[in-house]
Amino acid sequence: MRLGVIADDFTGSVDIAGFLVAGGMRTIMCSRPVVVGDSDAIVMSLKIRSIPKSEAVKQVLEALAFLQQAGCDRFYYKYCSTFDSTSEGNIGPITDALREALNCSTTLICPALPVNGRTVFHGYLFVKDELLSDSPMRHHPLNPMHDSKLARILSSQSPAKNGHIYYDVIAKGSIAVRKAIEELKADGVNNIIVDVIDDEDLLVIAEATEDFSLVTGGSGLAQGIAHRWRERSGKAADLNAAFVVERRKAVVIAGSCSAMMQKQVAYYKKLAPSLSINEQACLDDPEYAKIVAAWVLEHQDQVLAPMVYATRSPSELEENRKKFGDADVSSAIEQMFSRLTGLLADKKVQNFIVGGGETSGVVATTLGVDAYLIGRQIDPGVSWVRSLDGAYQLVLKSGNFGSVEFLEKAQEMYDGNH
Repeated sequence: MRLGVIADDFTGSVDIAGFLVAGGMRTIMCSRPVVVGDSDAIVMSLKIRSIPKSEAVKQVLEALAFLQQAGCDRFYYKYCSTFDSTSEGNIGPITDALREALNCSTTLICPALPVNGRTVFHGYLFVKDELLSDSPMRHHPLNPMHDSKLARILSSQSPAKNGHIYYDVIAKGSIAVRKAIEELKADGVNNIIVDVIDDEDLLVIAEATEDFSLVTGGSGLAQGIAHRWRERSGKAADLNAAFVVERRKAVVIAGSCSAMMQKQVAYYKKLAPSLSINEQACLDDPEYAKIVAAWVLEHQDQVLAPMVYATRSPSELEENRKKFGDADVSSAIEQMFSRLTGLLADKKVQNFIVGGGETSGVVATTLGVDAYLIGRQIDPGVSWVRSLDGAYQLVLKSGNFGSVEFLEKAQEMYDGNH
């Protein structure tokens, strides 16, 4: 097997690549077609979560063609473990397009990531002890999630037929799951939604779906797939990091407004120089990025990197909506972060620790990094990565991931410490 992964954003790519590497699979991550050497998995990083569905499908099919040409024979569409999407897509339409392109009538819907508190029970997605619709995801600035029933979300996006394998079957093991799969296939089900409570369930599901040419989900299933790959190949997990993270000029850029990112920013503000960005200046002042860059460069003599953040609480976000009206504040902030990244790179800042999927995409695109080595995980779902030429070391973190101390913890890994 050579696994080809299509991930819907940069942080999601790092997320799943980290789990594959931890499972022993040699993994390359790229954001455009590149010459790929010897590897067990290729992760194609796209930015398709919130774009029009027709464009998302087009990019996915192009990525699929590249992965097929690169010798991949099994495929994994990776989306967020909180199923970030709108009523129109893009998870449903992309899944439909991949099924058709691969000529397979049935695939798996498995967003669960138990190690980070994402579980599924009776087809409802939970974030720790809350339904998705009751969690902080209901306040997501781009894709607020107001429903927790996965089949209902998919039905609003696609005409595909959805079915379930509930926990009472999962608990009986892979043979029972396989039997349930065959029954659902015979009934014409296209998307099989599986309950997952813990990592053991992921191993069961991975074993039961080994003959699937296409699976979809969060990064959790990658743990099961890597486990089965090791069993079949007889290889042990390689605990040697692909590279040692070096201490260099650095910056922390926090763009996410997730609940965990708020806690991480609040913790880090007590430890390192921190600058809250000015939304009005992002909208009105084309020179604002230069001011912010100068501030970052002035604070390079600290043990921990200076932090620039646009992280806001739900009440602050609501105040901004009232204050700025129809102005596209999010785009203005991301454009400022892009200019800031370019200015800092010109001044030899080489370590970028970034929080938020959209912001991570902006930073990686601005730096022109299109292929990465994957290092050790800092926390589940987040690893240091290095551009293949060694010029940049990055942390591209989903806002929801990582411990409260994450931003400090990432920098404690410098020079081989862990």
